[in-house]
Amino acid sequence: MKHMIVAVLSGVVGVLALSSCTGPQIKMGEQKIVERMPSQEPDWKMKSEFEDKDHLYFQGVVTTVSDMALGLRQARAEGEKKVAERIKSKIRTEFGNAIEGQNLENGLGEYVKDVIAKVSENVEISGISQKEQYVEKIQESTVYGVKYLYNAYVLLELPRTDYQEARR
Repeated sequence: MKHMIVAVLSGVVGVLALSSCTGPQIKMGEQKIVERMPSQEPDWKMKSEFEDKDHLYFQGVVTTVSDMALGLRQARAEGEKKVAERIKSKIRTEFGNAIEGQNLENGLGEYVKDVIAKVSENVEISGISQKEQYVEKIQESTVYGVKYLYNAYVLLELPRTDYQEARR
């Protein structure tokens, strides 16, 4: 009987020991960051736009993409889209306020607003450069094991002089 209890206790201890060796388990669909490139998260990661005396900065982001290089290109395109949107918005606001202030008659004011809207859709911007990039490699658990995805962040820099020129 004594041998029987020792054998059962040994079996229980063995099962517990083996189960503790498997380490922490990731739940299905759960994601975790397994690598950062560069290793330290930049301070601009959570800033969509900001500026200093000489430059405007715009962030482009794309998340959970399977191809890192493609993700970086998409993030840059998102950042460039933000630059264009900001310039379009500024043009519409500045000229819209000027037109309303003049109280143009005969529907001319609406025509001018339509022309401004059309012109602002065709804004050309030069001088944008990529200042930095940051990538997070994400591990996601799946039915078949794990897959790796990427979050890509790009910081674009636009000299204030080029920004002012694009608004003209």
